[in-house]
Amino acid sequence: MASKGNNRHVKRIASNRYLHIERKVRKYVAKPNAGRHTGLSSISITTVLKEKLALAKNSFEASKALKGGSIEVNGKVVKDPRYPVGFGDIIHVKPAKESFVVSVGNKGAVELKKHSGKEEQAFKVIGKYLAKGKETMVRLHNGSVLKAGKEVKVNDSVTLKNGSIDKVMKLQEGASCLVIRGVHASEEGRIKSIKKGTATRPTTVEIEGKQGSTETLLDNVMVIGR
Repeated sequence: MASKGNNRHVKRIASNRYLHIERKVRKYVAKPNAGRHTGLSSISITTVLKEKLALAKNSFEASKALKGGSIEVNGKVVKDPRYPVGFGDIIHVKPAKESFVVSVGNKGAVELKKHSGKEEQAFKVIGKYLAKGKETMVRLHNGSVLKAGKEVKVNDSVTLKNGSIDKVMKLQEGASCLVIRGVHASEEGRIKSIKKGTATRPTTVEIEGKQGSTETLLDNVMVIGR
């Protein structure tokens, strides 16, 4: 059988829980392009405009708004209807002069919150490597790659200023954190302890929050304060 190529849509009934959309109103939902976020942690900008912000009644209206340059993601105009957005991205709607940040809701579902621009935004460091000239580079959870000092380590968080790292928030006991994945997603607290993993057991973090003490995988945790 010949290849059909890349599918532009997925069936709603089979879409991942991250989208948190109604599954039986229509058959398909726009599939986000591969890119800065994984397929399981991203949502297309078309779906955001239609079903999260209610700024478009259908895909035609959403596409028209995008092609008109009315929508920005992280300060850049986006015109691709399947452009992927995910946790930490800031969506600015020019006609309404409003901004929204993609956050995490109950059980990891995507949630959009109004963004005033005054909030200090944290980014999790998910990778680190040496580039040419022995420059230390880090990869952030939103797909950005930046120069960094040797003190920045994987799983730390950073804040940015003028496109460069401003503050470093270390992954350590006592640090404020946010659970960004898993059944405890959206819960905040302080790191009580970090249990190093072994060859057969991953590293876990014990968090003390308003709902008591919980334990989750290190990959699910992002430091948001010192």
